Amino acid sequence: MTNQNQGEAYAMNDSRIRHRALPLRRVTLTTTVVPVSAASAAAASAASAMSRAWAALAVLLVGVTSVLAPGPLQAQESAGDTATVLAPVAVTATRLTVEQNAPTITTTVISGAELRGKQITTLQDALQLVPGVLAARSGSYGGQTSLFVRGGQSDYVQVLVDGAPVNDPGGFLDIANIGIDNVDRIEVVRGPASVLYGANAVTGVVQIFTRDGRGPGRLTLGMSGGSYGARDGQIAVRGGSERASGSLSFAHHGSDGIYDFNNASREDAYSGALRLEPDDRSSIQLSLGRVDARSHIPTNGFGVPDDSNQFHDVTRSIGSIDAGRFLTRRLEARVLLTASDAHTRSADLPDTPEEECAFCYDARTGTYRAGADARLALYASRDLALTAGTVYERQRQHSSGSEARGRTLKAVYTQAAGNLGERASYGAGVRVDDNSAFGTFTTYRLSAGCRFGVATRVHASLGTAFKEPTVDQTSSTSPFVRGNPDLRPERTRSWELGVTQSLLSGSVVLSATYFNQRFRDVIQYDPMPPAEGDPNYVNVGAARANGAELEARAAFARIWDVTASYTRLATRVTDAGVDAGAGATYVQGERLLRRPSNLAHLGVGVRPSPRGAVHLDVGYVGNRVDIDFANFERVDADAYTTVDLSGELSLLTARDAPDPLALTLRVENLFDSSYQQIFGYRSPGRAVHLGVKMRLGL
Repeated sequence: MTNQNQGEAYAMNDSRIRHRALPLRRVTLTTTVVPVSAASAAAASAASAMSRAWAALAVLLVGVTSVLAPGPLQAQESAGDTATVLAPVAVTATRLTVEQNAPTITTTVISGAELRGKQITTLQDALQLVPGVLAARSGSYGGQTSLFVRGGQSDYVQVLVDGAPVNDPGGFLDIANIGIDNVDRIEVVRGPASVLYGANAVTGVVQIFTRDGRGPGRLTLGMSGGSYGARDGQIAVRGGSERASGSLSFAHHGSDGIYDFNNASREDAYSGALRLEPDDRSSIQLSLGRVDARSHIPTNGFGVPDDSNQFHDVTRSIGSIDAGRFLTRRLEARVLLTASDAHTRSADLPDTPEEECAFCYDARTGTYRAGADARLALYASRDLALTAGTVYERQRQHSSGSEARGRTLKAVYTQAAGNLGERASYGAGVRVDDNSAFGTFTTYRLSAGCRFGVATRVHASLGTAFKEPTVDQTSSTSPFVRGNPDLRPERTRSWELGVTQSLLSGSVVLSATYFNQRFRDVIQYDPMPPAEGDPNYVNVGAARANGAELEARAAFARIWDVTASYTRLATRVTDAGVDAGAGATYVQGERLLRRPSNLAHLGVGVRPSPRGAVHLDVGYVGNRVDIDFANFERVDADAYTTVDLSGELSLLTARDAPDPLALTLRVENLFDSSYQQIFGYRSPGRAVHLGVKMRLGL
């Protein structure tokens, strides 16, 4: 484990299918599925197959783009890479979507066009636009980045890429190197979602959808550079018809970092998707992605730069195949296969071959996941859709100095969604998981929405979720840490109530949501168990988190758009368990670490002409409780405000492309504020990035 990671580890123990033959009220199905994990043999073969699949995908994509791309322009992207397309249909919240008269689940959709218009290239910056979400990075670019949603732990959010899970078994995920360069949209569901996504979807789900390439063929080239030695570049191709389309992208991001030595970082990200719809009743989508990243780390465990050769490597491959066919006009069968292969290396090597380094280390970890989800969907009527499915998944993990360990999961689930008349909607689901490590666990979710008049909607939901123990927590046999095979999953029960009001014929939308969560059976590390040989991990902790999310969205004359959000969060430890003493993570009656009481965002965009747009984003993070690891004391981390400015200006126009050549600008931390996202680790000052984009028709 790197010194950089010690603080965090210590503190935080579509395919859109056309159903032309169906007499339904606009039903859209998706590739989103429960996470599936991997046995060693299945994962290893799947990972090696990814290299061959990449070559095949590239060849197929070139053919699709050149042969099937439609001639006339159907949806032209203009400055800022925005497109004239239909409003996105959120599918992550239910997986099975009958168009509901009133929303029942709190969901935020961030379009890829918006991210590209703001020159946002990291998942952290993208998620800062979502109410109730905080992504905190330890120091410079590439540093470990943790995700907190509605006050939950950093391992309480399930992250998916085209239906495939990215989290380690047990929920841990560093989101610093999750590529979003080729993204169609990001959907964020806030609230418990274990019914659909199994373990670790405790306080939310983040799903990244790769662009399917539908539309005219396009080749995009982009590059930018700027402060702190930043250098970024991308080459992407996409296109195809309604029957077949695809996208392929390579992006590089690099920086020299904010410190004077050993602080460079780089990320190479590859992603692609191929979509086929041979007839009106069948569809298949292949998605592949790979990230290769390295971060040099000059800081020790409490943020002091004192190391010249510490680094962290990540190599991650992920893929999915989603296929389905309507067996009848009302019955559809779908199956999704996923595989992922992640390898990390955290090392602090001797400065010279002769040096005796008492604290040097070279820790390597491999995680393999693969599995399948199969389901049947019955569209019983215009206002009722039923789904039932089964899941099989395996997980395998190995670390340097220990034997590889794995486990299996079997699950069944069912869900109903629909409408009651013209004003009310509902959803209900239940799932039973049977895990070889901790036995059987049942979760449920109930939701309802109601529309009053044309402009007012109210929704409510109640549900449970769980976080599985890590592999080490259940089966470690090292001399210093003994796992507990009797561990139970951490669990939560949550409810929320919200209202949405439209004004001025929908030009202004206001919403407010109150949420309440209780976390129980939290797993803690006991350094001194009652008797020799007793396990070091026990289910003893408990906490609560509740708060309110306020949102406002406004659009005027197709020139101005404004978004604003504010989250008020209250957290409390209700059972500190065995965690006590200096630097304790859980202190009875105190706030949870690193959760701000106040979180706010303001975004203003203006498009004075089709050739250009400017965006201003202001973020506020309130004070938090953190730990000063220099002396293991709890401290109050100061609140901070950041201002980002971005824009794009077309230099040329053409008949088939309004902006074949454009200049881009992004200024992060415009007023050069001095702040810390994690206590002890300073964040970058003002950073200016200038770039150029070229878009060519194929």
